[in-house]
Amino acid sequence: MQKVMLVACVFAGVAVYTTLAISAEDLAAAVKERRHLMKDIVRPAAKVGGDMVKGTVPFDAAKAGKAMTDISDVPDQYVKLFPKGTEHGAVADSEASPKIWEDFDGFKATAQKLKDASAKAASAAAQGEGAFSAAFNDMTKVCKDCHQTYRVKKE
Repeated sequence: MQKVMLVACVFAGVAVYTTLAISAEDLAAAVKERRHLMKDIVRPAAKVGGDMVKGTVPFDAAKAGKAMTDISDVPDQYVKLFPKGTEHGAVADSEASPKIWEDFDGFKATAQKLKDASAKAASAAAQGEGAFSAAFNDMTKVCKDCHQTYRVKKE
């Protein structure tokens, strides 16, 4: 009977360890995916808009609209990539502040603001450079607010 209990405990321990290892990999994958969305989609799209607003590249309504639509597509995916345990210090490369989980509804609301502001900037692009610049600047305020509230800058 003791051998049976010992074997059962060993298998249970292996199962728990395997689950934890898979979970750690899943947490790291979530961080990697959200960094991809920000670095490879949002940042380049924001640069396109920013360069047009600064006048370093000519305003192009189609390119500006597409860049803002690209940003608008991100928040719905992004908020799903914040399982508990992916905060700064818990997973490599995470810049997520614990404030995200303390106020997840506020975090989701900020993501929705980004979605709305970038969609507005996409529409504003068709109205011309002035309308786009104003809408783009409003969108970047949402970005700044989110980063100041929910991001821990890596040292």
